[in-house]
Amino acid sequence: MAVNPLLSVYNADSPYEQLISAILTIERRPQLELKTQKAEQERLKSVMSDFNSKLSALHKLLTTFTDPLARPFQSKAATTSATAFSVSASDQAATGSHTLEVLRLASADTRLSKQYTSSASTLRTFFDTYGPQTFTIQVASPTETDPNHRVDVQVTVNPTATTDADILREISQAINDAMTAAVDAGTLKSGERAYASVVNETASTARLSLRSGQTGYQYRLAFVDSANGLLAALELTNNAVVSGTSGGQVKAVGTSETDSELNSKFVLDGLTLYRNSNRVTDALVGVTLELKQVSTGAAEFTIGPDTNGIKAKVEDFIKKYNDVITYIAGKSNVDGKSGTRGDFAGDRTFSGLRFTLRNEVVQKVSGQPAEGPHYLTDLGITMGNDGTLTLTDTDKLFEALRRNPQAVESLFSGSDGIAQRLLTTIEAYVGTQGIVSQRQASIDARIRRLDERIQAMDEQLSRREEQLRAQFARLQETIALLRSQQQFLSGFFSSGTVF
Repeated sequence: MAVNPLLSVYNADSPYEQLISAILTIERRPQLELKTQKAEQERLKSVMSDFNSKLSALHKLLTTFTDPLARPFQSKAATTSATAFSVSASDQAATGSHTLEVLRLASADTRLSKQYTSSASTLRTFFDTYGPQTFTIQVASPTETDPNHRVDVQVTVNPTATTDADILREISQAINDAMTAAVDAGTLKSGERAYASVVNETASTARLSLRSGQTGYQYRLAFVDSANGLLAALELTNNAVVSGTSGGQVKAVGTSETDSELNSKFVLDGLTLYRNSNRVTDALVGVTLELKQVSTGAAEFTIGPDTNGIKAKVEDFIKKYNDVITYIAGKSNVDGKSGTRGDFAGDRTFSGLRFTLRNEVVQKVSGQPAEGPHYLTDLGITMGNDGTLTLTDTDKLFEALRRNPQAVESLFSGSDGIAQRLLTTIEAYVGTQGIVSQRQASIDARIRRLDERIQAMDEQLSRREEQLRAQFARLQETIALLRSQQQFLSGFFSSGTVF
């Protein structure tokens, strides 16, 4: 069977295909050069992106340093050796020392019923006599406008059990269900709800326990008894501390925050204070006290500059500053032996930035107190030959903070402060209109132009390939025709035919 010679055009091993491939390889060289240029531009774009990231990180930190609301150098810390309480301080806290003695911890309002014999039927007799009972538990739910606001949670009980222990459990379940319904309805916060349970003091006795969701006199429970006095019968509303088998209050509720044993009680700097919680945030401005246990005596705590926190911020500044300086330096190097030049070599825009940043951090800061600090070196920070900074003397920084934390802050954030000067310099480089963004936009434009040229060459090469295939197909067709004629003539002459 004869083979169509045109099919050989698409045979990768045919000399025609190899010739087409060789021609296209030669004609593709300008496009490969464009792709190399594009790869270089993409690498430069990555370099600018890395540089922008480092510069923006420094810019963000300097913005925080100069923010009059942030005031990172005014952070405070509290120290104490006490075990009865812990203390923390915010920036608003005043420096100084205080004494604190914890006399009592805050408690939740807990009410107990009288003690019942578990297998008895006293409560069954009560319900058989009076039927279902409905009572109200008043739960504290303070608001900003009404600190004494209360929510009435109505509870209806109609037990089916026969023994006192089982009926107490049904009453407990009814209370908990009513509290859950109030929370689900949005009339009561989940943290404010009361909880009921049954406590078995012995194997044969039971009590109903009702406990407030929050501690303190403000969150004390109040009641409206049922028409037939179920709560009174249970002795839950007994206005006395539980004694023996009677019911009542576990801690004396009292009549005010000063005589209620539900409130915490402590002595701060000689003054006796009472609070609903063991977490006290309003005794000293900016200071939080966590009362943990009753004290054996007064203990001291001190509020001062957060030296370790401020040291961490200074070290963060040093790191971000060094990141920028070392990046510019690394990209500005020129290898004399290999002739390799860094991406920023000879670029005065970026080399000038490095010089300016180095100059700004070593200059004296004006407007500082006579005793200083005036220079970064006054905080124990030194500059190396490569322009990078190092905190070499932590004690010097801590001493400056103890002496005058405001002066340390103004060394950075003042009108002539180091952070302010660096920020002014860097702002020309960052942001959507900054020098770095403009460089990135210029690189992006070059990449787009290269992409357009590469695509145009792709289309040109595709047309060229089609043209070559068509030419070689016609050539093969001509060769096949000649071969056919040659075979005909050869056969004709070999047959001895004479004209």
